[in-house]
Amino acid sequence: MNKRVIKRFFLPVLFSLGLSLNANAVKVHINSGNPAYPFPQFLEYACGGNLGTKLADGLTHAEMEQQIRDAYQLHANAFEYTGDEWAGIKYIKGNDGCPYDCTEGDGYALLAAAYMADKPTFDGLWMRTHDLRRYRTKKYSDCKPIEENYGYGPFSLGDQGGEGNSAADGDEDVALALYVAYKQWGEFMLDENGEKVLDACGNPISYKQELIEVVRGLVALSTKFANDGSEIRVNSGMIGLDGYARGGDTWAEVTSWAVNNPIVFADSTSIFSFDSDRSKMSMKNVKGISLFPENPGPNVHFIDYNAPAYYREFHDLLLSLSKELGVTNEWEAEQFRRAEASSDWLIGQLIAKNPYSVPTAGNCTVNEDGSVTTFEKAGALTDIRTAWRTISHYVWHGNPKYSWNPVTHQVEDGENSFEYGAAVRFSNYLNDPMNWNDNFENSCYEYGTFSVPISGPKTMPWQIDPMTGTYEGSSFAGLGVQKAMSSFAAIGAQDYNLMGEIYNIAYSLFDVKGKTVDGERVPQYFHGWFRQMGMMALTGNYAAPSQMEASSNLKIYRSVKDSVSSCRVGDTITYMLSYRNYGSKDAENVVITENLPEDFQFVEASDGGVYNSNTITWTLGKVPGFRSDSIVGAALDLTAPNLSKTMGMVSYRCVVRSNASGKYSPVATIKSKEGKESQTDNYPNYITATMQRNSIDIIPNALSVSKIADKDMLVKNDTIQFTVSYSNTDSLPFLTGGRPGVNFTVAGREYDSNAYRLMLRVNQDAIEPFINTGNYRITCFFGAEATHLQCGIEMEEGLSDKSLDDECFSSEKLSDDVVAFRTHFTDNLASNSIYSSWFPGDNGDRNELTSGSPIRLIMSIHDQFYKKLDIDKMWSKLESAKNDDLFYPVTPSYQIPDSIVDVDKVIKSACDVSEKVTETVLVEEYDGHTWRKILGEAPYNGIVAEDVVVTDLVPRGFEFLGFTGDTTGVKFEPTPDDEFVLGIITYRADKLGIGENGRFSYKCRHVGVSGHEGKVYLMPVYIESKDEKVKSGLGIRVEPLTSVKQIVEEDADAPVDVYNVNGQLLKRQVSPDKALEGLSKGVYMVGNKKAVVTK
Repeated sequence: MNKRVIKRFFLPVLFSLGLSLNANAVKVHINSGNPAYPFPQFLEYACGGNLGTKLADGLTHAEMEQQIRDAYQLHANAFEYTGDEWAGIKYIKGNDGCPYDCTEGDGYALLAAAYMADKPTFDGLWMRTHDLRRYRTKKYSDCKPIEENYGYGPFSLGDQGGEGNSAADGDEDVALALYVAYKQWGEFMLDENGEKVLDACGNPISYKQELIEVVRGLVALSTKFANDGSEIRVNSGMIGLDGYARGGDTWAEVTSWAVNNPIVFADSTSIFSFDSDRSKMSMKNVKGISLFPENPGPNVHFIDYNAPAYYREFHDLLLSLSKELGVTNEWEAEQFRRAEASSDWLIGQLIAKNPYSVPTAGNCTVNEDGSVTTFEKAGALTDIRTAWRTISHYVWHGNPKYSWNPVTHQVEDGENSFEYGAAVRFSNYLNDPMNWNDNFENSCYEYGTFSVPISGPKTMPWQIDPMTGTYEGSSFAGLGVQKAMSSFAAIGAQDYNLMGEIYNIAYSLFDVKGKTVDGERVPQYFHGWFRQMGMMALTGNYAAPSQMEASSNLKIYRSVKDSVSSCRVGDTITYMLSYRNYGSKDAENVVITENLPEDFQFVEASDGGVYNSNTITWTLGKVPGFRSDSIVGAALDLTAPNLSKTMGMVSYRCVVRSNASGKYSPVATIKSKEGKESQTDNYPNYITATMQRNSIDIIPNALSVSKIADKDMLVKNDTIQFTVSYSNTDSLPFLTGGRPGVNFTVAGREYDSNAYRLMLRVNQDAIEPFINTGNYRITCFFGAEATHLQCGIEMEEGLSDKSLDDECFSSEKLSDDVVAFRTHFTDNLASNSIYSSWFPGDNGDRNELTSGSPIRLIMSIHDQFYKKLDIDKMWSKLESAKNDDLFYPVTPSYQIPDSIVDVDKVIKSACDVSEKVTETVLVEEYDGHTWRKILGEAPYNGIVAEDVVVTDLVPRGFEFLGFTGDTTGVKFEPTPDDEFVLGIITYRADKLGIGENGRFSYKCRHVGVSGHEGKVYLMPVYIESKDEKVKSGLGIRVEPLTSVKQIVEEDADAPVDVYNVNGQLLKRQVSPDKALEGLSKGVYMVGNKKAVVTK
């Protein structure tokens, strides 16, 4: 299908780096107050795994932990101390950027602090939120009443700076944050000395009490009306009598169902009742009275306010605390279950509208019996919250076992998968938004200096029609906020690649409105929280509060000393196994078990490791759980006194046996008494822009050496000629494996008769936010006449930190026909090429980007003496292009270990397939130890050997007569003091090229050695370079031979075994006169006598 390419501009954003904000900015205190559930945890959800349980390519726990810590601090840069204080706790305003002083922003800030276990920040945020919004209670700071005459509920939170009615979306988040805080720090707010914090009224401040009251405030029945004995109008909090969530305590219900179907309690049931001036509150028994809604429907509803995941949590919480609450009916808990089920059902209705509908609606309506529903957009950022608030229910809890009946407005038994269906639908959409709906003219997105049409999650529009999945208007957003809110779709669908892409987008792209007085960036409203939330969710750090129990949580990580990723037979490898208890409880009876490959020989283990049958076991005992340190700020200090106690490391050494080959990826396990188990993955837990894996490839020998003689056996005074041959193979397999998502495109053309123009781009679209360009090199192969190639740089873009210089270019003659010209990039952190194109010149001011533009390099390559270059003889056959073209992808890709994948796009996110590809250049990536082939091909498979030495030992019993033929580089040195060696012959060369070989010959006379009669001279020969050493050898027999007739006469008819000179059994128990029949010319051992076949 032909795709129309559209070019759009981003929505205008408020941006002024010259503006200084937040003179009283807040520094975070992550994991303070000894939380029960410290950050991070990296655990599964009910729906399955995430990036914390199954790592994306190169993205490690250490990187995710630090990046999320930084994201939280960025969010907190928008917080501000108000100047108020009580009991040593500084009040914090956390909703900066909201169009008014909204509860919604307070909820985001409180959730951020609670999940990051930041007690000082949470307490400061909550103290202000409480004293501003907790109607019908008293301020912590002065014991004065707060809106004591409020008549729309007993436990309401006031929106609009404490002067308005409640808003459901903010109240729900505040309630959930209180639940998280209660699970983190227990029932009461404690000071630094562990003492309860008292309010001005003398009462201890209780997270638990506030949690219960705020949660009940979402559903509690109340009235300010008198009843006539048969009916009364009531307020039902944020959930209507019809069972649908509504926008606030004064908002109309979604349907008119409750007008015709009033609620009547058959048993004694008390509700809150206000007197005429609302100054006093009492309980009213409404048994047998018809309850009608104070604000009946129908009404258009904000579906992005629906939070079924929260409702499930609050339902279960109220049931678990029912005795403690002293509430005899289950109405409040059941209201949460009704809202949970009806919210799920609404999402199911939305997804069922057509194959293209997606959960991005802002407004919805539903009639009384549910036979008619409508879904429309409302506001860009509010609409996209729908996916977060609804699909998170499936992520946290799986498919519910009950469903909504829209006719009866009750919950019935029967499982549904509405939220799972929404997750799958939306994740499919996010993978290709630009080509989603076949009923519309699909259009890929093109913008910026790197002008290539793309699709994928980066192109998710600012506002999406929920009925068609199409965008409206001409604005797109190159920001991560709405993508981060979509993260639960990827988690629910278990789409790990999409999780990785959304993580990258959320981390990399956000908007700021200024800086603090300390120069720290302050994010725009929404951008701080949803960036942080998306990253937490995608990494297994946004758990349902009911699951946040104190426990141990062990993880184990593998690394290799010196980052070794390849070795040779005989090398010694040191494996290091580090571990950490992320939980708050001590892990008891901890045991680490390592499975050593059979082809590795154990040498020794640290810390009392015990080796037995290819298994190494460490019995560690107790690994302490986390206790808080006095650490301020986002930087992760692993040396902090208490944090360091949760970690440790063991190690062991092993030697690679002679039969080892291929790739080895051993797996170690850590386990505690609690039965929890963790295994090593394939990435060392480092913060690095280098793509490292823990697998080790065994490199086969590239060098070979052999020694032959012109005689099979000797007698005294014989002259013998030896020939030593050596070579460096041209068929050595490349080591492969690198970072997926990094494409190279190239082109080339004759510049003039003496120069060649080479053009290339590095198109970075990997999961990890940054790559180090210094880990890449590209080789182009010229003909043999180009022996002294040099380079002139005509254009260089995207290498902002360090430009290329003469040391980045080299040429090397590989054979008589091929000269390699290699370009090695300098160390630069490069962001995603598409982002760099969207925000050229932005080096971290408004986003988390480094390189100012996508990487492009145009070079003029010429001979040092300006000799003519014969382009027809180049092995690299490149297509021509213009300087501003995108060039042609280098293929195939070897980036995924043990896989070969065709590359036909200039960048992974591109919509279109390139009309041409290039196979005749080689791209390699450095993994911290070894260069690996990742893209393209080469005319050779080998390694240039450096510092080559061939060593041949001439034993005593011979007289060295001299060399024959070419003796360049060869010399003989006598060893008069050596008992066994007459002399050493050596050949030296600075390099031995790929496919290069040679030989040398010399003659000796056998003079004999007393006592050596009847034995074999063993004559070893070696070749070695700076990377490997290979041994070969030759055995020469010197004893006179015995005839078969003599053997027969001496041994009669006794059967004998027959061996060749290498000791290989050729015949078993044959008659001596038949021993040599059928054997070729050579020396043999017949029984215990030597014999020869001469014909």
